[in-house]
Amino acid sequence: MPSALSDEEVTQIYGSMRLILHQCPAAKIRILAGAAGWDLGLIPDGTDDSGYGTRRPPQENAIDGLWGAWGPESKRRRLRRLTEVLIEKVSEAEVQRELLKSGFRFVNGDFVPVNAQGEIEP
Repeated sequence: MPSALSDEEVTQIYGSMRLILHQCPAAKIRILAGAAGWDLGLIPDGTDDSGYGTRRPPQENAIDGLWGAWGPESKRRRLRRLTEVLIEKVSEAEVQRELLKSGFRFVNGDFVPVNAQGEIEP
């Protein structure tokens, strides 16, 4: 059974995963969000006529807007999926490092509280 994260913990963990998403190449952000369950029809491709390629702000604003529109349980489900996608497609070490800053690790599809040494709490 998934852990019962508080709304504050969900927001904090989303911020950590969002930071990792932001650090990805702009062309990859939309793909990762789609793989995590965001509706790609509502996320712009980020291209413009400036000749600079794909831009992050339109994509990230849409991702955050969709996040803000979801209810608590939907956020929890999508957060787990986003974390799985980032582990698979970006870096498990990077994801776990960011989660530790929030006092968690991601183990077997769930957020597990850890102590200050990064050890799973009993």
